[in-house]
Amino acid sequence: MTVPGLAVMAILGCATYHPLPLDRQAERRALAPPDMRAVTVEAAKIRHPLLEPVHLDPAQGLTPDQAAVVAVLTNPQLRVARDQRGLVRAQVIQAGLLPNPVASYSQDIPTGGSDRGKVTGYDTRLGFDLTSLLTYSLRREAAGAQAQAVDLDIAWQEWQVAQAARMAAFHVLALREELPLARSAEREARRTLAATASAVRTGAVSGVEEAAASSSWQRARDGLLLLEQEEGRQGRALNALLGLPPGEPLVLRAGASLPDWPNLPSQEVLIENLGERRLDLLALKKGYESQDDRLRIAIRSQFPDIGIDLSHARDTDNVVTTGYGVAIQLPLFDRGQGRVAYASATRRQLYDDFAARLFAARADVAQILADLATVRERLKTAHAALPSLKAVAEAYEKAAQSGAADLVAAQAARAAYLSRAMALVRLRAEQADLGLALEVASGCYLPGDAMGPAGASEGGTP
Repeated sequence: MTVPGLAVMAILGCATYHPLPLDRQAERRALAPPDMRAVTVEAAKIRHPLLEPVHLDPAQGLTPDQAAVVAVLTNPQLRVARDQRGLVRAQVIQAGLLPNPVASYSQDIPTGGSDRGKVTGYDTRLGFDLTSLLTYSLRREAAGAQAQAVDLDIAWQEWQVAQAARMAAFHVLALREELPLARSAEREARRTLAATASAVRTGAVSGVEEAAASSSWQRARDGLLLLEQEEGRQGRALNALLGLPPGEPLVLRAGASLPDWPNLPSQEVLIENLGERRLDLLALKKGYESQDDRLRIAIRSQFPDIGIDLSHARDTDNVVTTGYGVAIQLPLFDRGQGRVAYASATRRQLYDDFAARLFAARADVAQILADLATVRERLKTAHAALPSLKAVAEAYEKAAQSGAADLVAAQAARAAYLSRAMALVRLRAEQADLGLALEVASGCYLPGDAMGPAGASEGGTP
C-alpha cells in the first residue's frame, strides 16, 4: 500500500488486510506437539470455574487431574471453540456502534439556454437515522449477554474435555492393573496346556483333558490380546485429547490410581441450585437473556423508521436556502410482525430447552447415584469372594503337585480367581466412570479420595 493510501486509512480509522495462509507450514505448526514448558506455566495459573491450577512435573508423569488441565490448555478442538470469543466480541463492538450519518453533495451547472447571470447551484445534505437510537441500549445488552453465554459455553466444553481426559487416564490405569492379571492367566493356561500335552503323550491323561486345556488357553489368550488392544486405544484417545501425536509416549505418574468417591453428597444437595451451577445451564440462561433483549428490539423496531436531514443549497439564480427534512416509513404492510414472531418463538424454544435440560440433569444425577450404589454392592461381593477363590486356587495347586488333583482342574480354579480379580478392576473402573459422569451431571468437582489398587495384595500370584 502506498504512503498516501496508508495516510487515508489512518485518518479514516479503517482496518487493513493481513494474510493468514493455510499452507504446509501452517499444517506443520498445527500438528506440532504442545510445548510442555509453556503448558506447565499456563497450568499453574489456569482460571476456570471448576478446575484448579496444578503444578506439573512432566518428568514424573501426569496424574488424571493434571491430564485434565493439560487437555484444556492443549486440545485442538477447544482452540476452535475459543475462536467463538473473537466472533462474539465483534458482535459486541458492532452493537455499540451508531449508524453513520449520510452526507451528500451535488451541483447544478448551467450548460445551455438563457444562462446569463446564472451561477452554479449546489445542494449539501446531512442525514441521520433516528430509529436506531430506540434499540441502541437493548442491542448492547443483548450482545453482552450473548458474550457471557459464549464464555460459559466454552467453559462447559472445556469441562467436558477435561472429564474425557480424566476418564481416558482412568481407563489406562485400570487396564494397567488388569493386564498383569491377564498375562498371568494366559501364562498359567499355556503352562497347563504344555503339561497336559506331555501327559497325553505318556498316556497319563486322555485327549479330552488336552482339549479342555487348549480351550482354556485360547480364551485366556484372546482376553489378553483384547486388553492390550484396548490399552493402546485408550492411550491414543488420551493423546488426542492432549493434542499429542498418536505415537507420542505419555507417562502417567506412578502411584496414580482409581478414585472411589467414598463421601458423596446426597441427591438433594447435588440437585439443589443445579440451574445456577451447571455451566451449560448458565450459558442457556444468558442466551435466554440475550434473546429476550432481541425480542424487545423486534417489538421496538415496529416503530416507524424516522430519518432527519439538514440541507444547505443554492440554486442557479443564486438563491441560498437552509432547511431540514423528516422521512417517516409508513408501516402499512410490513410492521415487523415476522421479526417479532421469530424472536418470540426463539425465546420460547430457549425457555423450553432450559427446562428440558434441567429436568434431564436432575434425572441423570438420580440415575448415576443409583448406578453407583449398585456398583458398590457388586464391589463388596467381589471383594468378599476373592479371598476364598484364592484359597481354593492355592489348595488345587498343592493337590495337583501331589497328584491328588489334575492340572486342568487346578488351572480352572486359578483362572476363576484371576477372572474375579480382573472383574474387580473393571468394577472399580466402572465406579470411576460413574463418578466422573456424576461430576458432569451435577456441575461440580467431587473429591475422589483415590485409593491404592484394590487387588494389589489379592491380585498377586497365589
